[in-house]
Amino acid sequence: MLGIIIGIAAVILLMAVGNGSKQSILSRMQGSGSGNLYLTAGTRSNVLMGGFGGGGSRPGSSSSAKITLDDLAYLEENSTMDIVVSPVNQTNLTIKRGSTTMSGSGVFATTTYFEVEGVTVADGRELTQGDVDKRTRNVVIGATVASTLFPDESAVGQDIRLNGATYKVVGVAAEKGETMGASVDTSVILPYTVGEKSFGMTRNVVSRTTIKCVDPTQSEAVAAEITANLTARHKKVDFTVQDVAAMTELVTSSMTIMTTLLAAIGGLSLLVGGIGIMNIMLVSVTERTREIGIRKALGATERDILLQFLIESSLLSIAGGVIGILVSIIGSELVVARFTPSVVTVSSVVLAVGFSIAVGVFFGVYPAHQAARLKPVEALRYE
Repeated sequence: MLGIIIGIAAVILLMAVGNGSKQSILSRMQGSGSGNLYLTAGTRSNVLMGGFGGGGSRPGSSSSAKITLDDLAYLEENSTMDIVVSPVNQTNLTIKRGSTTMSGSGVFATTTYFEVEGVTVADGRELTQGDVDKRTRNVVIGATVASTLFPDESAVGQDIRLNGATYKVVGVAAEKGETMGASVDTSVILPYTVGEKSFGMTRNVVSRTTIKCVDPTQSEAVAAEITANLTARHKKVDFTVQDVAAMTELVTSSMTIMTTLLAAIGGLSLLVGGIGIMNIMLVSVTERTREIGIRKALGATERDILLQFLIESSLLSIAGGVIGILVSIIGSELVVARFTPSVVTVSSVVLAVGFSIAVGVFFGVYPAHQAARLKPVEALRYE
């Protein structure tokens, strides 16, 4: 039973980790909008190495390729489908209020950022076009920034310091969590133009652009159109367009394969447990030879003996399976979930139980067959 318990727990826990990781990644991707596209300068390999967060790097600093505001205006003018464009630059910030200091990200955005990225304001207001045009020092802060700097009062109307300069909080964004490697909760959203004026961002150059397709089903068509228009404008392909929907499908497929492989690895423990059951049942046949002989002498058929040993081996594996399920659920909730996302699904439990029953039957057949073949006379005189 110990072999089955460990095997079942291993299968369920490994599948729980795979499913948890899958759901975590997908929720982050889908939080950015299923119809969104990401436009970045450089080829796909550069984009993958650089990631989406932007860190503290300046646009165009690692490559001659660049996306400009003029490029984005051109794409909007020549788009045959409804799109909303949100250019963003990003850098690391030291955020301070009084004696409280924290690290975060500065997101330099236009007014379309809130619609495209699905960011809602829980208190106060969003940035306006006037903030962008006049380069005001008005900012919207994330939920974590607000709770850290203003734990007992409203942040709206209060001043904070960013890299030593004073800015006024006009809004607090609702908690959103991490999306595509970046978190709004630990960010400060500033007018796009302030980045060029006070933070050394290259004028007119955009590090990342999110393009929202008003009709999400048109995302592939919009991506193809953007690629064609921008290639014609740049005379070469020095940019990358990534479709969130296509990326989600790819991640789903990859994570499903990974979860299956994890389950297969756990299944090896079940195989070992099954061999253990077979060995124990073979010993049982040897120890109970006289009992088998008495039963057959009293009229038990080979089928009766076969069923007896099959039922015993199956009950051993089922009991081990039930205990293994309890161990895996408790382990998932109390231990594994503290280190990595973990989701125990009904399908994984059903699979594990079914597999444990199959193991009991499969590895019980040989011992049962050996017992059923014993001749009554030889069994009765066996010492």
